[in-house]
Amino acid sequence: MIKFVLLFFLILPLHGFSDEARPVYIEIIENSETNLELKWKLPPVMLSVDEPSIELYSDRCREDGNRLGTRLLGRAFYTCNQLSREITVSIDYPTANPALTSLVVYKKYNGAIQQIFSSPDVTSILIGSEKSFADIARQYIIAGIEHILIGFDHLLFVLCLILIASTTKQLILAITGFTIAHSITLSLATMNILKVRTELVELLIALSIVVLAREIITAKRNLVAIPFSVKYPISISSFFGLLHGFGFAVVLQELGLPFDMKINALMFFNIGVEIGQLMFIALIFIVMYLFTNSRLVSSKLNDAFSTFCVSAIGALGTFWFLQRTLQLI
Repeated sequence: MIKFVLLFFLILPLHGFSDEARPVYIEIIENSETNLELKWKLPPVMLSVDEPSIELYSDRCREDGNRLGTRLLGRAFYTCNQLSREITVSIDYPTANPALTSLVVYKKYNGAIQQIFSSPDVTSILIGSEKSFADIARQYIIAGIEHILIGFDHLLFVLCLILIASTTKQLILAITGFTIAHSITLSLATMNILKVRTELVELLIALSIVVLAREIITAKRNLVAIPFSVKYPISISSFFGLLHGFGFAVVLQELGLPFDMKINALMFFNIGVEIGQLMFIALIFIVMYLFTNSRLVSSKLNDAFSTFCVSAIGALGTFWFLQRTLQLI
């Protein structure tokens, strides 16, 4: 089963993507009862030809003069004869959205804050109206699912846990330990109870992939006694799960939490992460079932290919580790 799961992942575009997916950040600030300030920050990975035009639309507001800023950062000012309860934010891409989500933060004059996280297909966002409990649940569950499914470093770690577990019971315990551990640090970091430098967290997440890939190869070749992570998968999954929780928290902090529903948003984001994780695990087992029932490839070739694929995962983890070490320095 290991051999064909790794074949599936070799086909995926694992060309350095991990947690590089940052949203298009838009901030609207009520500086007074008649003045609005629009600020935006685009992800560094965005090409100049893909940069969107960001506008505010309201029948009570007009834009003042020229816009300020550089290529990825900018701001504009609006004068309103009366602040409207509802304002539309338009994100107009020159061709098509390059799969980027968006986060709109609306800071009202009275101190209240509204935050709206939108998927890539949404280019017109209505702000000012109050968000319901159901809206918050849907918004943050989707955000959690999207984050785990585009976070290839997290997915590779979960894949390594699947490969290390020798029984169904071990797999359930390992995934449970990982889930509980990252839920704890996600909550503590998001509520600013614990703080860890982002670059260090991402470096250690890459290291966790390297460690597990090495353990798999060591166990496969029977070079020494049974590796610790193979013998006690729940211990290693829980330990590294604490690190991955800090990684999830970085994304959630960038998305922001609604002013009056922080705990709810945190809970729903975590639920979304778990849903995405279960979807991924289910997909792995489907792939396992399909390929293990195939007799098109000889067992000898399978052994060589599986070793190559585990080594490729370790090499990718090593690349991320070195890259993030340089960033940390």
